[in-house]
Amino acid sequence: MKNSEKLRSEAQAEENDLKALGLYTKVLREERVERFENYKNKLLAEGFNITEYEAQGKIAIEPTIYGTVDYYPKANKILIRKQNKWNKGGLQWIRKHLLNGI
Repeated sequence: MKNSEKLRSEAQAEENDLKALGLYTKVLREERVERFENYKNKLLAEGFNITEYEAQGKIAIEPTIYGTVDYYPKANKILIRKQNKWNKGGLQWIRKHLLNGI
């Protein structure tokens, strides 16, 4: 059972609406992390090095033509370090720019 499924069942059993809302927010964040897991192997197959920083909640992808790219899966954001630029929709950005639309 995935972590998001466990959180969803806890949220459904919760009687307090505010606590349930907080749990549903955690469910969405965990689903984003689980969705990225499908693309990790594709990035490795393309020749990118992936470094996970669990304490910071980010994943560094290098080398790319954009330099080192930090992906924050729970927030679904990308930080392009060379340009110091943030992009929302991080997984879509990875698919479009690094995996060529896969």
